[in-house]
Amino acid sequence: MTNATKLLAATALFVASGSSFAEAQMRPSADFKGQWFTTHDGCSYSRTHAPGYGVTWVLIQNPHHINQPDVSRHCVNML
Repeated sequence: MTNATKLLAATALFVASGSSFAEAQMRPSADFKGQWFTTHDGCSYSRTHAPGYGVTWVLIQNPHHINQPDVSRHCVNML
């Protein structure tokens, strides 16, 4: 497989995953261990981890308990 073919396959997989580049950059790093994560634009998420699956970040609808503002319409439901 040539490098061009590998790049094309990786690009197709990324597009098919439905994740935008901006969303991918919003996720906390893999070594982040906190329960809550707030993005630079003010969206707050809580860590969830079901057995056998990877970590998922779910939008907190009412983040007042972590001293964050109300949810905006621009926030995605999951990271």
